[in-house]
Order: sequence, then C-alpha cells, then structure tokens
Amino acid sequence: MKLSQISYQRVYPLGSYSTERIGLEATLDEGENPETALSHLKILVEELHQETLKSLPTDDFRGTHVRNVVEEPVDKIQSWKTVISMCTSITALERFKPQVDREQNQELTEAYNNKLQSLKK
Repeated sequence: MKLSQISYQRVYPLGSYSTERIGLEATLDEGENPETALSHLKILVEELHQETLKSLPTDDFRGTHVRNVVEEPVDKIQSWKTVISMCTSITALERFKPQVDREQNQELTEAYNNKLQSLKK
C-alpha cells in the first residue's frame, strides 16, 4: 500500500454548547514518515485552537466549571524536539524549520541542527 496523503481533525468545545472543528491535510513526500507528518499536523491543529481561545472574550467561559480534571503541562519545546527526532528524511525535517525559527529557542535550534547533520551523513 502506498500512502500519499494524511489528514487530522479534532473537535474542541468552546463553551455555551459551541464547538470548533479544525482539520488539516498534507501530501507526503516520497520517503517521508507518515507518523512524523501526523504528529506535525496534530501540533499545528492544537496551536490553531490555542489561537482561537486567545481571541475569545473571557465572558464566553462564564459559568463553565471544570472539576477534578488534572492536566499534565505541555512542554511545547520538548514536543517539537520529539517530533524532530522522529524525522527520517531531510525533506520531512525541513518542514519544521519555520516553526523552529519562530520559536527562537536555542535548545530547539540545536536539536534541529543536530538531526539535520545526522541525516546528511
């Protein structure tokens, strides 16, 4: 079976019986790892949702009470480093370059550059 496209979508609750559906599709390059690409799509969908939450007035959450929910904090830099480490081709890795540049994090930049060097060997 030849896998050439992947997609990911998720529905997020926004409160007051409203939801937001975010979905992305991608065409895989030859030799690109589908799991790496899917991880990238998941991260992008989550970031898009976070942008939506920032734009909502806080009044929309009035009356919303979440109880007994414990969430582990998400270390965004560590998540990106994990996804970068799973890249199996330079083409797949280069898709993350804009995000690495945007984060302006030395640890993330080093992880990207180290992976790029190991793939060039």
